[in-house]
Amino acid sequence: METLRKKKVFLIDTLSADSSYVLQFAQQNKIITDREYRNLKHPNYTQEKIVTELLDTVRGKGEGKCLDFLDLLKCEQLQETFPELKEHFSPVPPALNQDNEVPVNEISEYKMSSLPRGFCVIINNMTFDPPLKNRKGSDTDEESLKDVFSWLGFTLEVQRNQTAEQLRAILKKFSQETHLGDSFVCCILSHGCAEGVYGTDGGVVSSEDIFGPFRGLCCPSLAKKPKAFFIQACRGKDFQLPVQVEADSVEMEEIEDEDEEEFDEIEIDADPMMTIPNDGDFFVARSTVKGFFSFRDTMLGSWFIQSLCEQLKKFCPRGEDIQHILTCVNQEVSGKAARVIIKHKFVTAKQMPVQKVTLLKKLVFRVPI
Repeated sequence: METLRKKKVFLIDTLSADSSYVLQFAQQNKIITDREYRNLKHPNYTQEKIVTELLDTVRGKGEGKCLDFLDLLKCEQLQETFPELKEHFSPVPPALNQDNEVPVNEISEYKMSSLPRGFCVIINNMTFDPPLKNRKGSDTDEESLKDVFSWLGFTLEVQRNQTAEQLRAILKKFSQETHLGDSFVCCILSHGCAEGVYGTDGGVVSSEDIFGPFRGLCCPSLAKKPKAFFIQACRGKDFQLPVQVEADSVEMEEIEDEDEEEFDEIEIDADPMMTIPNDGDFFVARSTVKGFFSFRDTMLGSWFIQSLCEQLKKFCPRGEDIQHILTCVNQEVSGKAARVIIKHKFVTAKQMPVQKVTLLKKLVFRVPI
């Protein structure tokens, strides 16, 4: 407690450069409670006021929490953000396991305190040149994504009905930005195939076109920052449904139902899957795994995107990381079912989203106050 008192002025001056990040660490390490975290993030508090109140809160918890907080100030990740701390608090050596042999590495969180958090790019292809069909209901997905990611503090960029060339240009443009935020999000809603996603003109945008521009060497301002991609797109065959749902695909062969005009469409995903780069710090979530349907309600939007947005709203305020949230999406979407007609027989169609991850830390979308 005495150390915090003596260094209070220094800590206020230093930590006020990014008080939200300090609070994030203090909450993550159980030094303050979730309620205290919310109270300290008061919208009328200045950066200095937040740090001052944090220090007073920690001192009020007694000697044990003060020592825990001092240890927190010695951690490498915090000292990377506040290098001035190194002069006053020596870094903590790596912890050892029970046999005193192999260092134990705790999984930390990506920094998520900048305002805005970064760019969220939403590319929504709804109207296509023949023979591709229009994607009814995708406007609902767009609105849901805009709502949730603006609430999470991102700067939105929405582009509709882009050709393959235009889609590549948008991705290249954002890869060349100077990203001052802590993360980057890209949502692509379109028809797709094994090689990638379709532009409105039927051209294919490959997985390399999507992810390649954001590799560390191509986009240095996003190096070591999380890059999250959410893709509602698939490839498959059309079947008839006795309910108003569709799926994102293209191919039309082997449709045997004779009353196609009476129902909206669904489609089944292709066997191959898009690849993701070997670089770290990527999170890619797709609407379906191979062999499963990917449904989109023509009024309410797709099962995957709607579940994603609802789970983000539910769990982000609780500090849950993105992999936990997508596990909940998997559980919800996989629990749904639709009756489809294949060769004049009703069968039950299911859907299972899939994620590919090269994150090096926990990705938590912290809600700005």
